[in-house]
Amino acid sequence: MERIEVLIHNAIAEEKTSHHLQQVLGQRLDQVARVVQLPENDAAQRLCEFVVRYISNVPAMLTDLRDAAQLTGLSHAVEPVIRIAAEFFTTPPQAINSEVGLAALMDEAYLAHRLLEEVNEACIHRIGQPLIPLDMALSNVIIHTLIGEPFANDLDELVEAAVERLLEQPQAYENPTFDSFMKRLGSSNLFQIGQRWSCLSSQMGFASPLL
Repeated sequence: MERIEVLIHNAIAEEKTSHHLQQVLGQRLDQVARVVQLPENDAAQRLCEFVVRYISNVPAMLTDLRDAAQLTGLSHAVEPVIRIAAEFFTTPPQAINSEVGLAALMDEAYLAHRLLEEVNEACIHRIGQPLIPLDMALSNVIIHTLIGEPFANDLDELVEAAVERLLEQPQAYENPTFDSFMKRLGSSNLFQIGQRWSCLSSQMGFASPLL
């Protein structure tokens, strides 16, 4: 996590002089406006602030999830997910290497957030409830739109492949004790962590009639 935090810190410092991300986002305002209602003033700056928080939240969120999972006894289920999410930053896919600075980290953060979202969807399908109660749907749609298609779709395929590898492993989801863990999840620290990190889009004042 420290390595990821250093990457983010350096990219934010570089953005203060280059304004590269803000320029990229400014070119995509029309596309994002189809998804969410943007502020009338400083829309590009507000979107830039949103993207920086979206990126910066990843290491802190993963650290909180790790700590909560240890206290809950769910490390065996959560740790593989955390490891893959972190690797998207530390060893990013070759396809992202054409990007630089915060623009590259936006892609990597999107992979991490989408991984959590897809793992939740898989757990809801298999056991009736999410592994990690996070609601990042609208935030991920906004970032998907900012990244742009077809590249964002390619990133989604990378996430889907990673989730398939996770679920192929003989791990927690088929452990006979896992169901009892999930029944305790509602009162656990892990659930509280999910509440703390949910709905970044709402926190930043972005609303959508679509979601």
